[in-house]
Amino acid sequence: MANKKTILSEEIELSEIVLKKTNQAFEIIKQEDIVYMKKTHTSRGKRFKTQAAVIAGVCILAISSISAAAAIHHYWGRGMNGNIQASDEQQQMLTEKNIAKVYSEEQDSPSLAVTNNGVTIEPDTVIVDERLVYMAFRISGYSVADRMEPGFETVNVYQGDNSEDESAWVNMSGTMYDGIIPDENGILVYEDGTSLESYEDGSIISHYTDDNGNMEYIIQASCVDKNDSFLGKTIHVEFKNMGTISKGAFITAVDGEWNFEISLSDVSSTQNIRVGQKVEGTGFTMEDINISPISIKVNYSVSTAPIEKEDDLGIPEVKGVVLKDGTRISYLTNPGRLGYTDSGKSNAYQIAGFSRVVDVDEIAALIVMTSYENEKVEIETISLQDAEQ
Repeated sequence: MANKKTILSEEIELSEIVLKKTNQAFEIIKQEDIVYMKKTHTSRGKRFKTQAAVIAGVCILAISSISAAAAIHHYWGRGMNGNIQASDEQQQMLTEKNIAKVYSEEQDSPSLAVTNNGVTIEPDTVIVDERLVYMAFRISGYSVADRMEPGFETVNVYQGDNSEDESAWVNMSGTMYDGIIPDENGILVYEDGTSLESYEDGSIISHYTDDNGNMEYIIQASCVDKNDSFLGKTIHVEFKNMGTISKGAFITAVDGEWNFEISLSDVSSTQNIRVGQKVEGTGFTMEDINISPISIKVNYSVSTAPIEKEDDLGIPEVKGVVLKDGTRISYLTNPGRLGYTDSGKSNAYQIAGFSRVVDVDEIAALIVMTSYENEKVEIETISLQDAEQ
């Protein structure tokens, strides 16, 4: 894998969990082998959908109310809403606050489309906070036969103007949206709620195209430096050669390059909340969180570092939230990054994106996974009722 760079010896990055077609467990990339993706994407990446013995369900939340008289017209693309689910009201709110951008509503939208050898790609929806950026690109003029997985030979993503500069590198993953989402119980279903269907050989039937014959490619990128921010930055996305993926091999169908320069919003949507609560049964104290409608960063102080296992640093992970009305969303976060910030292991952190939009002001408590033990999960609930904002 290209562009590997060593940083803190105890940091790991959790890869995405492939829900469809495989039963992969978490692939843990230890600190000694953390991957920085300057120009990386293998079309095999399956991102955004998370499932494990303890990561199962998601639940749509409504962010704050919008006037009933207001017209709802900020609809994100099919792929974006499948990967970070949101109600119509949430979509409109984040778009009006310039946290999300729907390119089809922009006057210069047609000029942003790039056509090469009959295939047109254009930005559809972009959502950003300090830590993460989600980008959806709509693809027209190309279709694949049943049982075939569409993709690109390479997808390069970098920030700034010099792709060779290490400061331009980002961590990213991408996938062609296949119409499959987790329901409220974490069970994979089609986006209309119907059960998955299989071919005779047991492989899952995917729905890559929409009613108009278009597809969407979804990218999630995060800053390499956990203290860096995407706000106000420029992101470059470069697609090369379109085709299909079969048995790990890419087969080119359309030669071409489709390059984009995406200007990201400079609007912050995060809140800093002082927690100062010990995570019971561990040597960790949750000092504070930095949380937005789409992601969270948790900072811990550590009195006693746990005994590490092969693929587990033992750092507690926020998995879900409890809302002020009592609604419990047990499985909210996608796999992200865990690590220690110093060689003495006195401080640790978690960074994770959400599988759906949440209203930060309605969160009463955090659901924290403290350990895996024989596939049983120990859960601690951290109250935010008296936290300082």
